[in-house]
Amino acid sequence: MNFVLIDDIEQHNETLAAKVLLLCEKRGWHGCISLKTTNAQDVADYAAACTEPTVYFMDIELGKNETSLPLHAIIQKSRVQSYIIYVSAHSQYAMECLHTHAFDFLLKPLCDAQLEDCLSAVMKAQTKEEKQYFLQVHTGSRTIMVDPEQILYFSRDRMTIRLHAADGSTLEWRESFDHLLNRLATKDFFLCHRSYVVNLRRMTKIDWENDQIYLDGHTVLPVSRRRTAELKTVLKQLEEAV
Repeated sequence: MNFVLIDDIEQHNETLAAKVLLLCEKRGWHGCISLKTTNAQDVADYAAACTEPTVYFMDIELGKNETSLPLHAIIQKSRVQSYIIYVSAHSQYAMECLHTHAFDFLLKPLCDAQLEDCLSAVMKAQTKEEKQYFLQVHTGSRTIMVDPEQILYFSRDRMTIRLHAADGSTLEWRESFDHLLNRLATKDFFLCHRSYVVNLRRMTKIDWENDQIYLDGHTVLPVSRRRTAELKTVLKQLEEAV
């Protein structure tokens, strides 16, 4: 899980970052501090480019009559799951924060038990989100919900994407691979070639010598040599995560 921290006092960011990482280590959660800042624009820029589930710890009063409240609209436009947790010494903001569909509101000074309860709820919510995730495919006047586990691979011809399912069915629509990969809320899919994105969970064999991936024992796709090193790294990460 990625974490973004914004507070008008830098030392508060440092203290919270240390607490978050220590808690992640204690509970066995994967945690990465992606951003610590006192500048709201930094958070807006991060959210606009975000491709990973992220927890945002946001102090409300940022100084100079500025608050972090307007950031929620920018964050919620992100194509990945986001959890906004407001942190403030001013309880009068609580109702306003919850009206922005924030995940939680924490009062300063934070105690360790309060932070642990909050992050435990985040991790449970993320696990549930991953299990219930479906890819939305818009074809003509229909929106089809596809279980990612049933996808073998995607192929493309210019801006047309074709989804190849395990049952032999296909779907076609117009989208870029970059956009598609941002919408896939899982690390199981990998761009192995400029024309193919594969579901690594469906992979049965890799022929490194001939640069080929076998899916479900019969489908064979090419692997670009420029992608080989990254593929090996991704496979190692998946193995370690099991």
